[in-house]
Amino acid sequence: MINNEIFYLFAIISVGYILGNIKIRGFSLDVTAMLIVALIAGHFGMVISDAFQYFGLAIFIYAVGLQSGPGFFDTIKNEGLKLNLIATALLLLLFVIIFGFGYFFDLPKTIIDGIFTGALTSVPALAAALEIKHTPTTSVIFGLVYPFGIVATVLLIRVLPVLFRVDIEKEVEAYEAAQKTRFPDILTRNFRITNENFKTTEIKKSKIESMTSTVIERMTLDGTIIDYTSDDVSLSFGDVIRVVGTDEQLASLSIILGEEIGEEHEFQDNMSVFRLLTTNKEIVGKKIGMIKELKFLRAIITKVRRAGIDIPAYPDLTLRLGDKLYVVAPEIYTDKVIKLIGNDLLKYPAADFLPISLGVVFGILLGSIPLYIPGVGAIKLSFVGGILITALVLGRLGRVGPIVWNLSPHSTTLLKTLGQLIFIATLGTNAGKYLVESLENNGILPIVMALGALLLSMSLIAFTCKTILKMNFIDILGVISGAMTSTPSLTMANNMTKTDYPSIAYAAVYPLGLVLVIVLAQLGMKIM
Repeated sequence: MINNEIFYLFAIISVGYILGNIKIRGFSLDVTAMLIVALIAGHFGMVISDAFQYFGLAIFIYAVGLQSGPGFFDTIKNEGLKLNLIATALLLLLFVIIFGFGYFFDLPKTIIDGIFTGALTSVPALAAALEIKHTPTTSVIFGLVYPFGIVATVLLIRVLPVLFRVDIEKEVEAYEAAQKTRFPDILTRNFRITNENFKTTEIKKSKIESMTSTVIERMTLDGTIIDYTSDDVSLSFGDVIRVVGTDEQLASLSIILGEEIGEEHEFQDNMSVFRLLTTNKEIVGKKIGMIKELKFLRAIITKVRRAGIDIPAYPDLTLRLGDKLYVVAPEIYTDKVIKLIGNDLLKYPAADFLPISLGVVFGILLGSIPLYIPGVGAIKLSFVGGILITALVLGRLGRVGPIVWNLSPHSTTLLKTLGQLIFIATLGTNAGKYLVESLENNGILPIVMALGALLLSMSLIAFTCKTILKMNFIDILGVISGAMTSTPSLTMANNMTKTDYPSIAYAAVYPLGLVLVIVLAQLGMKIM
C-alpha cells in the first residue's frame, strides 16, 4: 500500500504542512512548502493522477466563489466601483508588462503564463491556465516564481508607505473620520409626540419609518404598552416612542414628532435588548420583512452589524450567516428569540453536502455549454469558470426555497484548505518530473521578470492613487492586496496600520480580482 497514490498524497500534504508552518522571524513558507515538497516528490517518481487534481480544484474554487458571492455583486456600487476599476488597472498593467517582456524575449506562452500566475501567487489562475493547455512547463515556472512573488508582494506593501513618505498614524485618523461620515453610527433616542397635527391626523407607524428611514423600537401611551410590531398601528399625540437611526435621521424625525426626551424614560414593558449572531438555517438568506416569527414574538430587529459596519434593519435587507443582530423583544420570549436567530455558529449545519454537490454539478454543466460570439466562434466558460460563476451567483442568492447555499465559516475554510492542498500536491508531483530540465533551460529570467513587473505595476498604481486620486493610503494598501488576492499582503497591511481597516477595501475588490486573474490567465494561453 506504500506505493499507492493515496499514501503519496497525504504524505506530501503532511510533510508540506509541517514545513509550511515553521516560522523564522515571523515568516513562513505556508503553501509554498507544499508545492516545493510536491515538486521534489514528483522529481523522484511520486506521481498522483489528474483525477485528484480536478477534485481538489472543484471544491476549492466552489468554496472561494461561495464566500465571495455576496461581496462580488455588492461592490459594483458607489466607492466600490472606483476601487474595482483601480484593481482592474493593476492586474491589466501587470499582465501587459509580463506578456510584453515575454514577447520581447521570445518566450513560449506556457512559460509567460507561469510567470504571470506565479507573480500573482494565484492557484485558481494557474488552474484556469492549465485547463486551456495542460502542460507541466507552466506548473514548473509557477512553482519557481511563486515563493518570490509572495515575498516581493509583502515587502512592497511594507515599503510603499516609506517610498511615499506617508505617516500611517495620520492616515488612520483621516480614514476613521471619513468612515464616520460615510457610515454614521446607529443611535437610539426617545421622543414624546408633541406635534399638534397628530391630534387630528391619523399617521401610521410604518409611514414615519418609511419617511425617515428609522426603526421605531418601543411605544407607550400614558404608560400603556402598544402593540408596536404591527405596521398598521397609529401614532398619537402624547405617545412616547424609542427610535433607532443615524443622528441626521433622528434630527429630521424630531421636526416631525416634536420633543426629544432623555434616556432616563423607562418603558414599562419588560423588554430586553439581545445581540445575536444569525446562524439559524431557517432565516439565513431571508429578508427581515419575511420573518413572520418576529411579529409573533413581538420582536424587532433594530440594527444589523456586518463586516464591522452598522446597517439599518430595513425590511428588504437580506440576512447573511454571521450577521450580528440587535433585537428588542419581551423578556419572557428570550429563549424563543435566541432559538429563532440561532446565535451559535457551531450548530450551523456543517455536514449538509447537498448544496455543495449540487453547486459543483451545476458549475461543471455551465462550464461545458458552448457560447457563440460573432467573429470569435464557440467558447466555453470551462471547468473553473463554470464552477466559479455558479458559486458567485449561489453565494449572492443565499438560499433557493429550502436549500441554503451559504456554508458556515468552518465548512468554507475546510473546503478551501482541503481543495487547495489536494490540488497543489497533485499539480506539484506532475510538474516535478520536468523541474530540473526547466531550470536548466530558463534560469532566473522568470524570477527577474516577475519581480520587475510587480515593482513597476504596484508602484505606478500607488503613485496614481496617492498623487492624482488623493486616496487615503489605507485604501491603497487594501485595494492592492485585494487585487493581487494576496492574504499575506493584507496581513502585513493590517499589522502596519494596527487596524483591520485595509480589509474593507480588500474585501471590496477581492471577488473581482479573483475572477479577473482567472480570465487573464486563460487569455494568456490563447494569445500570441
